[in-house]
Amino acid sequence: MVKVLLTGATGTIGGAVLERCLAHPHISTVVAFTRRKLPDAVASDPKLRIEIMQDFSNWSEELLDPHRDAAAMIWAMGDYVGSEDVTLQYPLAFQNAFIQMRTQASPGEMPPFIYVHLSGKLSVQDQSQSLYFMQNPRKLKGLHETQAIDLAERHKPWFKVYVVRPGGVLRDQGWAASLQELTMGSSWSVRARELSAYMVYLALGGEESDTVILNERIVEKGRELVGLHA
Repeated sequence: MVKVLLTGATGTIGGAVLERCLAHPHISTVVAFTRRKLPDAVASDPKLRIEIMQDFSNWSEELLDPHRDAAAMIWAMGDYVGSEDVTLQYPLAFQNAFIQMRTQASPGEMPPFIYVHLSGKLSVQDQSQSLYFMQNPRKLKGLHETQAIDLAERHKPWFKVYVVRPGGVLRDQGWAASLQELTMGSSWSVRARELSAYMVYLALGGEESDTVILNERIVEKGRELVGLHA
């Protein structure tokens, strides 16, 4: 049985990931790091542990130590305005703190840990590239990607990173979402249930040859996973 850590559980995507985790038979515990309480209907689930925290730049040993046995973190926190804290500093703070805790506590061979990060289709890793729109958020997301991938490279094989780059994330029901999906196609849109299923799949050790996963692959595998568990 597996313990999974999660941020962004109060958002649309993170909420879908949380629902998927709680329903998954191979996940025994979900630890949601959040600024505010979750609805009682969700919070009462026996699989769920909630860690209320206000400063996501401070991942103390006291906070992380009870979760050193976690198998994965699904980072679904984000914003649309390009906050440097939310987009870059918070996730890197967690990654560095978790790596430090694990390496200090286990100087020998360490169990694997998978970090799954929600990025975006238009993220740009090349910081010298000139962009015509949304330059700041797109470059910040790309900068985080390169730094997270570098961390994983320096701490392999036990620390592994996957970056998922979905396009527009659609609500799972309603004619409007169906119309958007038809219009935008599998390159630019993905259903929330497909995205969440895919992120949980990666967190549980699903193999992919690429570190950065694009929307088409998310849709393809996500639809397969949703169909398997329909």
